[in-house]
Amino acid sequence: MVPRQFTFLPRVERRETRSNGRSARYSHWIRYNTFYGLVITTTLSTLLLAAVQYEWRVTGRFFQFANRFPASIALGVQLLAALFGLIHVAVVCRLLNYAFRLRLAKRSVSLDMLRTWVDMTIPRIDWDLPLRFFIPLLFTVFLSLVPAALWAGSITPLIARTTTGGMLLLPSYDDVSLIREYPMNIGQAGPSVRNQKGFFTYSVGQQHIGQLLSSAAAASSIGMRPLMHSKIDNTQFSYKGRSYGVGAPVGLTDLVMSSNKQAAGYNYQEEGYLCNVTCVYNTTSNFHLTPTEDAWIYGAEGMLPDSLDGPEYSSYIGFDGKAIVAMGVAYSERSPRRYIAITAGEAYRTLNNTQCELVFTPTLFNVTVDLSNFNITVQPVEMVTDFNPQRNLTRTVVRQFELLSNDLTNLYVSQLGDAFNSSIAAYNMSCSFAAAARPAPTEQEATLAGLTNSITAMADDMLVAYASAQLMVGRKFTAQPARVFVFALQFGQRGYIYAIFGLNLLIMLAVLLEAVRTYGWSSLGRFNYLDPRDLIIAASRGGRAVADAADAMVERVAVEGKKSGRGGVWLLGDPDVGNGGLVVRLSGDEEGHVAMMVGGTEGEGGESEERDRKERGGADGEVTPGADKQFG
Repeated sequence: MVPRQFTFLPRVERRETRSNGRSARYSHWIRYNTFYGLVITTTLSTLLLAAVQYEWRVTGRFFQFANRFPASIALGVQLLAALFGLIHVAVVCRLLNYAFRLRLAKRSVSLDMLRTWVDMTIPRIDWDLPLRFFIPLLFTVFLSLVPAALWAGSITPLIARTTTGGMLLLPSYDDVSLIREYPMNIGQAGPSVRNQKGFFTYSVGQQHIGQLLSSAAAASSIGMRPLMHSKIDNTQFSYKGRSYGVGAPVGLTDLVMSSNKQAAGYNYQEEGYLCNVTCVYNTTSNFHLTPTEDAWIYGAEGMLPDSLDGPEYSSYIGFDGKAIVAMGVAYSERSPRRYIAITAGEAYRTLNNTQCELVFTPTLFNVTVDLSNFNITVQPVEMVTDFNPQRNLTRTVVRQFELLSNDLTNLYVSQLGDAFNSSIAAYNMSCSFAAAARPAPTEQEATLAGLTNSITAMADDMLVAYASAQLMVGRKFTAQPARVFVFALQFGQRGYIYAIFGLNLLIMLAVLLEAVRTYGWSSLGRFNYLDPRDLIIAASRGGRAVADAADAMVERVAVEGKKSGRGGVWLLGDPDVGNGGLVVRLSGDEEGHVAMMVGGTEGEGGESEERDRKERGGADGEVTPGADKQFG
């Protein structure tokens, strides 16, 4: 009984399928099973492409597992990438195998060529091949590593962000009855609340002196980076650049979003006042210091550009008046403009006769919150209708400067004046970084710039303080939607996904084109040169002819090599002179079984099969009806 797997080529006369197994059917599944693996890779690569296009993200328990066990995820990725890469390599190798088997049925090949085919189809490195075969083989083996690498880059989970909705509470200014100037007397301060999130009060100029003084001193950033300054509470958030008086809800009324461990941040829009400060020297200022009848008491009095009900007046303490920095602010509620006039003693002479105008423009702001780094970034968007038409918020904010300057002046020093000088010094230092690009500022220019920065920073912080008081003390708020950025996983990088999708498509096209070209591999026989059983039995059917030809060739090539002094080019292996150059071809008997025969020259066609049968005493067989369907 002859084993089924050694049935010869379909184009040779075949017998019907018999109980003795001489002519086995080559089933559809055996021929095409490897190609069905492309269903898996095509489905997965398509899903990955859709995930890139529609920005699909993974959150929840899988995200938490990936963060807790990254090594396990990496192991799983490598195994899956190897599996999917194996499918691609198996399909390509099957295409090569079928193509080589069809060629072997029609042409004679050398044993070195046959070895190369075997190595390419597995694929593996054979160090004993001649260089002319080894280089293509090395390139093929290298390409076999590419699919798994591309799959690894396509399915590796990466930290990304996705968006979802959220809600937070913004301060409402429909009721501003608590936003007003409270007396400086002990026990008459405005309403306040102290909790674990901080201290919140409507007496901003009295109760937040430390924070405001720090903001004034650090208002001028040194270097090219934006200024980072803390929010006036215990939420640990800091503003990156100006606060513009908004962002108070961050850390206070955003519990739903900030408590989400997967939330990376969020952004929302908030209305506030964009405060633009312009400071100048007014040499004709009517606001000045005058001694009084009381020792160590000096009066700061005079008219301001926005004074409507008479001159402004306030008392300051000082040993001799040299250390006083007095700020005058119009008290009238009818004043449409906001001015600050400064008069100072000799110790702070550069601040004397300076005057600043504050313009508050109702503006819509984008507020972006980074929950990972506790940063807040604010950007103006557009002007809006005034949300506080009474303008008592801006008036109260500016009035706090007069209170601060009075509280921060003692017999020997003005702490507010020192804070302004720190800002001026920082501005000079920042200009030194750009000394090559512009000339150094004059003393007056530096003074006005540093003072402008300080007044702006203090005004922004006061607006935030009043907004926080509206939320935490007055409980006056309104709901506002926010867009929340949540940490999630995305599978692979865009470039790798495109590459693996293109590779999968290319392999599918190659399969289709090859199937069309070969009519579904209809001429493919069951003989497979990768199966050692096929090779051994086929060689045994050929008799001693192959072995005798090999022995004769070894002797001939060895003699010719000694005479000419030439030989083949080899890499690492010893030149197996003779065997590799032996040319063989396939033939078959009348039963259609394979025999490995000695061929003529390499590439010779298979038209000599008829002659082979006659030499071996075989006879032509009759064509069996239905034989063309036996291989499915």
